[in-house]
Amino acid sequence: MSLLICGVIQPLLAFSIVLICTVLLVVQLRKISSWRMSVTSAKSQRLQPEENPAASSSVSEARISQKEERLVRMVVAIATIFIVSYIPTCITLLCYVIFDDFSMFGVYRRLSIVSSHIASLGQPISGSVNILIYYNMASKFRSVFRRLVHLDRQEQKRHELE
Repeated sequence: MSLLICGVIQPLLAFSIVLICTVLLVVQLRKISSWRMSVTSAKSQRLQPEENPAASSSVSEARISQKEERLVRMVVAIATIFIVSYIPTCITLLCYVIFDDFSMFGVYRRLSIVSSHIASLGQPISGSVNILIYYNMASKFRSVFRRLVHLDRQEQKRHELE
């Protein structure tokens, strides 16, 4: 019973929560982005009524929406990688619950051992890939990481002077 709860129900509940929270976060980010663009365009129209407001505000709107679009892609990518990397663990534990011979001492012991080893790779792969996603998509993370591992000598010298 505890294997059913900890091995099947808990991961499915975690996947569901991650999926729901990701969808809610994406919806909120898109809503905030559209609100911000409407406020920005209204503000620029008030400040520059005689100039072409569409030209001046479109640059900032594109920059804002592009930045928020990268954030949405990053959040979705991290959630997807989390779910995909934990599916082998859930399938393996589900097989332990459903099939009595799927165990270390059962008929399918070799398959059990191999699938357990494959499933145990999910967490390290997820963590490793997350760092690469952050590095590629988040400029502040990339800057701090490069400074931390001394890859950016010029930036390191600039921060020492400050």
